[in-house]
Amino acid sequence: MRRKEFVGSSQAPEEIEREILSRLPVKSLCRFKTVKKSWRNLIGDSTFIAMHLNCYGSNTDGFLVHGCYSYGIQLSRSSFDQPRKFIIGSINGLVCLSDKIRCFLKKDDRLRIHICNPSTREIMELPQSYHDHNDFLSGIGFGFCRKFNDYKVVKVSYRRDSSSSEAQVQVYSSNMNSWKMIKIENPSLWALLPLYRGSGCFNGVFHWQGLKKSSSKKIIKTVVSFQFDEEVFREINLPNDPDFQGDVHFFITEYRDFFSSLVVKQGPNVNVYKVWVMKEYGVPDSWIKQLTIEVPISQDQEDVNSTKLKGIIFLFKGWEEAVDNSKH
Repeated sequence: MRRKEFVGSSQAPEEIEREILSRLPVKSLCRFKTVKKSWRNLIGDSTFIAMHLNCYGSNTDGFLVHGCYSYGIQLSRSSFDQPRKFIIGSINGLVCLSDKIRCFLKKDDRLRIHICNPSTREIMELPQSYHDHNDFLSGIGFGFCRKFNDYKVVKVSYRRDSSSSEAQVQVYSSNMNSWKMIKIENPSLWALLPLYRGSGCFNGVFHWQGLKKSSSKKIIKTVVSFQFDEEVFREINLPNDPDFQGDVHFFITEYRDFFSSLVVKQGPNVNVYKVWVMKEYGVPDSWIKQLTIEVPISQDQEDVNSTKLKGIIFLFKGWEEAVDNSKH
């Protein structure tokens, strides 16, 4: 008697596959793209990418990175002609790099901006943006437009030989793979500082450290933001506190899901680090001092720090419980 053969389907329903894959790390997904065509199409789908970021991409660890330069990203050496690249920003696992920041550009100069994915080792060079002779590249920002599921880069420059101090603002769209000019109000009010330190992107908005002149011609520290959904600039006032006055450094960052600023004041024997967080984004009155940390330094460290602060990483996870007098 012949045994009956039971024929069944071993393929899981599509929604189950989607749910399982959305919970895997990026490196595993890269391997699974070669398993079958439907998985490759799924993993590359924008809806799945958003689902994966929601399930796997959140990071609730409280940490701050202070001082970040990039001298040749270790992705593919053949992709970069220049030994030095500047990290503009990072969002959703993508990193934006530029070979130039805060410099004068001649008409024939190339400004090379890349967007790369360190996990997949994929990299894309943006098309050339427009600049005229002696334009001063003031700032570059990188972010994500949730409204149109679009990664964007904003570039701010000034004409050196122009009678006016009008800014030239261009926005790159990954959906269109092209640049466009936009107009802004009061473009000459702010001087943008490069983000060597910290992370500028928060809540879909890119931020620069800024300087502006008050009505009394006094230089005031501030934060300048660019919203990618509306493509507009806004200003965020810093706390009216002695921590932000005088010879101090402040860095834009994120701490425990809050927009934050790390204030660094160097002393003869100790460096003082203060973390300010904005409890309600965009509301200046919601700034509070969260942590105050004093770090003794040796003479050798003092000599290095007196020239430039860089490459210092502080892991603040759990310090609120360990430091009794850290909150103010």
